[in-house]
Amino acid sequence: MLSNNPEFKKLLLLHSRDRRKLVMDKELANLPRLIDQIETKIKIEVETIEAASHELKLLETKNNTIENEINSLSEFISGQKNKQLQVKKNEEYQALENEIANLLEQLSLKEDLQIETLLKIDGANEISSLAQNKIAAKVEDLKLEKKVLFLKIDELKTDIHKLESEIQESRKEVDDALLLGYERTKKVVTRPPFIAPLEDQKCSGCNLRVSNDISSSVLVEQKLTHCDQCGRIVYFER
Repeated sequence: MLSNNPEFKKLLLLHSRDRRKLVMDKELANLPRLIDQIETKIKIEVETIEAASHELKLLETKNNTIENEINSLSEFISGQKNKQLQVKKNEEYQALENEIANLLEQLSLKEDLQIETLLKIDGANEISSLAQNKIAAKVEDLKLEKKVLFLKIDELKTDIHKLESEIQESRKEVDDALLLGYERTKKVVTRPPFIAPLEDQKCSGCNLRVSNDISSSVLVEQKLTHCDQCGRIVYFER
């Protein structure tokens, strides 16, 4: 039986190493995408912190502007009141009285706006503080995760390089005819495994039943036999 053939066992070892390398290659190829995802998350979190800080600065600037306007209005109102004390004509006094009343109304509106702005500043301070603490901590966790992935890339590259050497050694040890058949199978079959044991007369690679001729060939003939459904090399395990 083929599974008892020492040369076929060498081919099984090569196949096992090939499959491990394919898994590692796939994982390595996927890691840059994962790193890009983390960098996108970091960018979003950093932008959230910056947005919170920017909003706070805008509100503080607005409050300073309102404060200056209130001070200017208050000083102007005081000046108009002093001026009112100096006028002698009733019409001039009344005109100043109306102007002062209008200025006081503007001042009241400015003070209301400042109170509203100060309340927003309190809220923005809370959000900014939250962003600086919790989000900043999350960013650090993401950076650590990114660092781990870069280390994983280096580790995989080292393991793949070592495995490639083992694969080359295995290829040298496998019988030329078996190796040729195996390489042809790898070109036909789209995904591993390329060699699959039969279980209850079914190919474990495609899970389909093979013909009686294939089953008999696997049992009797000492040569590579292929699944007549998927093309994989099949054998009976003993």
